[in-house]
Formats: sequence, structure tokens, C-alpha cells
Amino acid sequence: MPNHNLDKFFLASIVESSNDSIITINLEMEITSWNKAAEELYGYTAAEAIGKQLTSLTLSKDFSKLVEKIEKLKLSKEVEVFESERVGKDKSHLILEVVVSPVKNDLGDLVGVSTIARDLTARRVAEKTLRDKEVLQRLIIAQEDERARISRDLHDELGQQLTGLQFALQRARDACAAGQEPPDLSEIETIAANIDKSVDFLAWELRPALLDGVGLSAAINSYVAQWSAHAGIRAEVLSSLKRKRLPARVETNLYRIMQEALNNAHKHARASSVDIILEKRNDSVSMIITDNGRGFSVRNKLNLSRGLGLTGMRERAALIGGTLEIESSRKSGTAVHVRVPDSTLKKRKAIQAETDTGWHTLPDTSAA
Repeated sequence: MPNHNLDKFFLASIVESSNDSIITINLEMEITSWNKAAEELYGYTAAEAIGKQLTSLTLSKDFSKLVEKIEKLKLSKEVEVFESERVGKDKSHLILEVVVSPVKNDLGDLVGVSTIARDLTARRVAEKTLRDKEVLQRLIIAQEDERARISRDLHDELGQQLTGLQFALQRARDACAAGQEPPDLSEIETIAANIDKSVDFLAWELRPALLDGVGLSAAINSYVAQWSAHAGIRAEVLSSLKRKRLPARVETNLYRIMQEALNNAHKHARASSVDIILEKRNDSVSMIITDNGRGFSVRNKLNLSRGLGLTGMRERAALIGGTLEIESSRKSGTAVHVRVPDSTLKKRKAIQAETDTGWHTLPDTSAA
């Protein structure tokens, strides 16, 4: 005859000696058991944890995910595996692989949930560090591409105008040396004025003060107006952000993506019309730039090395946790879609729920 008490003893021993955090909660999210690995993972002792709500250990987005898994268990009673981010006693964030399984009574009714968590924090941090290093390396390459573009602009615009100025001055000098009537200096004045405008535009293009002062929406409106006049291309901006400010690195990189897209529309696509939409949706900020110019095949990898700056645009989007997609064809022009999720735009915070849990009233025993 099986000894159920002995089975429970062995099961409890296995749970307590496990290297994985094992926690059980009832259907009201109250912690009912807490093993040694859970103490080491979260920093709370079993005495501090048992009887308290699980809320304060979980970030809001991940808490919703946990509730969703529990609701699935109530319906199907299947084991669920997912990644979750939790908060330790020292307020550090933990990335965990969590297995959620049902806890049933002798009648087979669901009375609680068991969560087995394995700490993936070190692995995920190492993976992120590697990804960040790769993104940084690609961004450096993208910056060099941008510098090369600026160099070409200096050569193509200022170089030609300076050469024209040199020839005009040479003609004036030759005329004076030959004792002839000096030529009309209006040509020289026009060339000098154009050079002045080009220098101002290129300098302003590098870092507009508006981006720091009044934000992305106003800076894009100002830039597009001047770019449109400079390039001779109709351009319109529709923005719902108005005075809303985004993190500085998000604004800077979205601005640079917009610049590169407009440069492509002018120099490569030879578009006559460009539209820019900048809007805040429920879970993200999106920017869409469309032109009516000559499109290209996005599958052709050679386009990435022909001065289009597509790699740099994608890396800038990745750097701020966003995505960039390009749609283009030779008949319908090009559309650049950039989306930056809320997780990049604001810090995620742990649910405090002080009135429900009472965890904030626990004494700090970390120095004990």
C-alpha cells in the first residue's frame, strides 16, 4: 500500500532542494509556499513572503501576462511556459523563464498555481550586451556613411559653386589686367550668396537647435519647410505629437532617419512630392515617410551599398528599440515606416499595490 505521507515528504524535499525557484499561490494570488531557491532569487525569506500577494514582485505588463496564464489554466489546466520580468527585494529586475502548472485538491479541482522559475538574467544581459556591441559597430559604419554623404554634398554643391566663383573672379582679374571695363559683378554676388545659403543649410542640417529646444514635431516641421524650399520638392508634415516630448535619443534618431529618407527622395528617387506622418498610437510612436519618386527593389542588396543609407536607418531604429520597414517599387515610389514601442518611450515600473499587499511595511533585513 502506498504511503502518501512519505510521498509528500519526498516531494517537499525535492521542492526545497531544487535550484529553481518554486512558488505556489492560491487563486487570489496569495503566496502559499516559497522554497529556498525563491529566497535566494528574490531576496525575501519564506516568512516574509508567505501570505503576501504576488503583485509587488511583478511588473505591470508581466503581471497581466501571469493573470492571463492563470485564466488559461482554469479553462484548460495545461502547463504554460513563458518569460517574465520580476522585481527582487533590492528593486533589481530579474528575467525569468517561468513554468506555470495547476495545483489541484483530492477532488481534482483547481485550487492554486505552482510557478517554477529559472533565472535567465545573466544570460539575457550577456545576449543584450553582445547585441548592443553589434548594433554599435554597425552604427559606427552608418555614421561613416552619413559623413561620406555630407562630404559628397559639400563637394557637389559647394565645390561647384566655389569653382564658378573662382572662374568669375579670374575673368574679372583678367579684364582689369587688360585695362578693359570690369565685368558685371552681379554674377559674383549671386554665386557668393548661394554659397552662403548652402553653408547655412549644411551647418543647420547637422544639428538643428529646434530639436533640443522644442522637440521632434516642431523640428521636423521646420526642417521640412527649409528642405522643401532648398530641394524644390513639395513636402507636407502631418503630426499629432504637437508639443509632446520624447526621450532625447528617440527624437535624435527619428530625426536622422527622416533626414536620410528625404535625402534619398531628393538625390536618388528624384521625387516631386513627399509626405511625412508623425503620430502617437496606443502602444507606440510611428513615423511614415512616403515619396512619389523612382522606387527600387528592396530585395536587391546592392541598394544597401549605393548611398541609400538603408542600413544606417535600420540601425538607428534598432538603437531605440524600434523597427523600420521599407516598401518600394519602381512605379509607386517609396514608403519608410518606423515604429517605436512604448517600452522604449518610458520606464517600466513595478506594481506597488501597497494597499493590497502590505509588503512596504516589512522591515529591511538585507543587512542582517
